[in-house]
Amino acid sequence: MAEMVALLRRRGVPEEFYVTGGRLGFGECLGIEQDARGWLVYYSERGGKSPLARHATEDGAVQDMLARLGVMLKQAGLPPPA
Repeated sequence: MAEMVALLRRRGVPEEFYVTGGRLGFGECLGIEQDARGWLVYYSERGGKSPLARHATEDGAVQDMLARLGVMLKQAGLPPPA
């Protein structure tokens, strides 16, 4: 996950578009966390999490997160993260 965050920072993706480590965002954003059942990609809004997908591996979750971020960024008129 640290590599993903470094990539997002290098690409200039605004931090309000994503959170890591199970945190909640300050607005609507995507999140990623590891729990006892694997890796969860979720949508954070209004102080809650809406699960989007569960993955067995970190790599699978990161790839999913990057794809979803790409869609969000495109909708906002920004370049994709990767």
